[in-house]
Amino acid sequence: MIQVLVDTDILSYYLFKNYPVLTKNFNNYLNTVGYINIARPTIFEVESGLRAKNAFGKLEIFQGFITKHKILELTEHSTHLSAKIYATLRQTGLHSGVNDLYIAGIALENNLTICTNNLKDYENISNLQIVNWLE
Repeated sequence: MIQVLVDTDILSYYLFKNYPVLTKNFNNYLNTVGYINIARPTIFEVESGLRAKNAFGKLEIFQGFITKHKILELTEHSTHLSAKIYATLRQTGLHSGVNDLYIAGIALENNLTICTNNLKDYENISNLQIVNWLE
């Protein structure tokens, strides 16, 4: 099974929405691998969104969930990769969100496939593998 880095949307959908296909794929992965990889910028995105909505019950669920999984930090190398991605996209007139660039750099550094439903955020990044568990 390919190793994935779960993007913010997939993690939020899994925890707080009802998508049977996603739940099946997510649980199959967890049963096989035992944990998911979560990038530190994803934690920032989910936590800041929940705090902005005063969704403290969901925040507690989220914080409990991530303690059981592998958190991947920004490193010097992943930040360098993210900067290269940014420069390439900018030179070609394309763009992506800063957190998406950080997440992509972390995925590339760790040889992980991004699991996302936000294909447009990542589709223009060379050498980045993408999978969508909602399909």
